[in-house]
Amino acid sequence: MAKPLDAIELRHLRYFVAAAEHGSFRKAGTALERSPAAVSRCIADLEDEIGASLFHRHTWGVSLTYAGERFLRRARKAIRVIGEGATDVGSVGRSENGRVRIGIYSSIASGFLAELLRA
Repeated sequence: MAKPLDAIELRHLRYFVAAAEHGSFRKAGTALERSPAAVSRCIADLEDEIGASLFHRHTWGVSLTYAGERFLRRARKAIRVIGEGATDVGSVGRSENGRVRIGIYSSIASGFLAELLRA
């Protein structure tokens, strides 16, 4: 039975995707405004947590392993879903989205309520 993956953080996924897209920890670090060592360490932590190597390391950069290719699709999806969730909840928190309930006596509402709501 696989152990639960409690220690994967969003930054692990972001660093992994950046390294995969740039083909280099150095270039990913530049894009993320982090040191190449920080990117490398973060990805090594991710690989330890997952239990699989995600990259082949070369003198000229990195390339995805088979496991890395499979994980890349899921990492991108996770980042997208979390971003969409944060955007949705943020819009509710800013009252840009949600419900409004109006209570009014039916005797005063007859006739003008629909026009009032439209306005």
